Amino acid sequence: MKKLIITLSIVIVGLAVKAQQVPLLSHYYYNKFVWNPALAGFQKYGQAYLVYRNQWNRVPGAPITKSLTVDGPLKSKNVGLGANLYQDNAGMFNRTGGMISYAYGINFSENSKLKLGMGLGFIDNRLSTEDMIYKHPDDPLLQLNNNNKTGFDANFGVNYTYKDFNFGVSIPQVLALDIKYEQPNKSELVYKNTRHFQFNTSYMIKAMEDKLKIEPSAFVRLTPNAPLQYDVSAVASYRDMIWGGVMYRSKYAFGMMAGLRLAKQFVLGYAHDITVNSNKTYLRGANEVLLGFQFGSGTDDEELKKRLKGIDDRLDGDKAKIEDLDKRVKTNSDDIEKNKDDIKKNTNDNTNQSDDINTLKRMFEELKSKLGKGTVEVGDVYEFQNVYFATNRYDLSNEAKAELDQLVSVMKENPSLKIEISGHTDDRGTPEYNQRLSERRSKSVIDYLVSKGVSKDRLTVFSYGEAKPASSDLSANRRVEFKVIEK
Repeated sequence: MKKLIITLSIVIVGLAVKAQQVPLLSHYYYNKFVWNPALAGFQKYGQAYLVYRNQWNRVPGAPITKSLTVDGPLKSKNVGLGANLYQDNAGMFNRTGGMISYAYGINFSENSKLKLGMGLGFIDNRLSTEDMIYKHPDDPLLQLNNNNKTGFDANFGVNYTYKDFNFGVSIPQVLALDIKYEQPNKSELVYKNTRHFQFNTSYMIKAMEDKLKIEPSAFVRLTPNAPLQYDVSAVASYRDMIWGGVMYRSKYAFGMMAGLRLAKQFVLGYAHDITVNSNKTYLRGANEVLLGFQFGSGTDDEELKKRLKGIDDRLDGDKAKIEDLDKRVKTNSDDIEKNKDDIKKNTNDNTNQSDDINTLKRMFEELKSKLGKGTVEVGDVYEFQNVYFATNRYDLSNEAKAELDQLVSVMKENPSLKIEISGHTDDRGTPEYNQRLSERRSKSVIDYLVSKGVSKDRLTVFSYGEAKPASSDLSANRRVEFKVIEK
């Protein structure tokens, strides 16, 4: 009996001091929707997660939390839907909650995005008095007609991302509605729901061509009439398939976490808290298990990139063989008769190449003529004929360099001419990856022009990523253009 009284005292005092009425979880770094309705459908794929947390391990009556969340994007990239159901038991307080969430995104630019989210649902609050030991069993406050009450609940959230930086705010129990229990003496016992304020900020550090990701983050909880709580963590992942990290939870515990993704879609995660405060002898830390399933488009992006890169590598190898064949045909007239079949096969390609060369000559002749007459207009855009790139590549081919040499000649003949170099990609891969790839393509062109004697202050870089496709032909979208910005 003495042990039970101590246990209940720890639970009730802990709840009173921390005023923690919403579930306390560690896997919010992976399942971000669990804490912010604005992050419903944040990923490109749907996902479902089940979390079980046993806090203050080995202490009878200690908090136990079970949570189920499901969310995903609609066909519109700016809308996400989600649902969550949780059960949070701590001593005499047993709470069950459920909510449906809607999130809408606003894209300020390719790198700057804002998401707003709202969740509507219920809270079922039960006061479990069966295992309690009463000092004054006749106390009227303990005589409840109905110890199970259900009330309305709502959450609100905001999240902003800029490139790899993320900042979010959520307000659980935003309405802060009270739950009233009627008593035989006509008085009321009121359980006050408290409005919580939660803040999270993180930054994604990428390395090894985005295979390695390290995400430091901070999570702050503010509750009226209670001490501020915060978590500081860092999680590292490799190929989004395996991850591990550490966490410090203020005045409570040091945490460790690890997880992996199996068969591309199944997720398994584990987190353990080691209590470091003065109650560590009793509380014994916490264990939390995450089980997940990811479904829909987007889960195989990395595998798709690998396959596409393999195809491009093979095509590049075939292209090198064709170029070698052309050189032997041109330099050795004795082999012309032997290679008639190869020449016939390449007739169409050579015709197209001649057309490209003629078009290229006309383009630069037109540009030189306009410059001479002073009829070039600021904003005129010229599309290169041969400055194209293989998928996931940004190195320049010999044909591209030959064409850029023509531009170098025009720049040297017209020293007041300034241009903008803009890079583009197709829509395979994520928008963030495509943005960085287009920047690298623009930079490779700038570096080449500077190496040929063009002053860098006459060149401006702009990268569009996948935002401005030229046509439905993917290869035509992997291009670089230049625009006159000063004549």
